Amino acid sequence: MDARGETSVPGIFAAGDVTVTPYKQIIIALGEGAKASLSAFDHLIRTSAPA
Repeated sequence: MDARGETSVPGIFAAGDVTVTPYKQIIIALGEGAKASLSAFDHLIRTSAPA
């Protein structure tokens, strides 16, 4: 997983307890979730859909 939450599978993002982020607190999970969702949105608008 990179700093944006993207996994080794393109288009798959991770956040929360499935990551290796230290200090598993709810506020950290919320921030990680927001970051992953914004990264996923960015990925979707920059990637063309197959025809």
